[in-house]
Amino acid sequence: MSDKNILIIDDEAEIVSLLKRILEKKGHHVMSANNITKGKALFGDEDVDILMLDINLPDGNGLDELSGFCQKKPNCNIIMMSAFDSQDLQNKATCDGAKNFISKPFNINSVIAVVQPFTH
Repeated sequence: MSDKNILIIDDEAEIVSLLKRILEKKGHHVMSANNITKGKALFGDEDVDILMLDINLPDGNGLDELSGFCQKKPNCNIIMMSAFDSQDLQNKATCDGAKNFISKPFNINSVIAVVQPFTH
């Protein structure tokens, strides 16, 4: 895996902490925001290769913001995350521009498997 800039937008501190540990161990630079507003600011200011975006956030719905992120940086690989998993939700996310979807709770291997294709 080559080092990538990864932005995590999720309001659950434990999830962010786990993801940061996993991804930083793989050599990536990880930034995080706990809401859409802060996430958009970081996304606009930083070079982001991979965005890990939660759906249910305190100031909005990540799925509703997905197309805006895709338009702003079309080459960014976006991975949606949610504890509320359904095939319809996954289909909507991928149709709206997400490259993949990860269900919470997740384990180390599932995170690596979802991120790895975008790190080469």
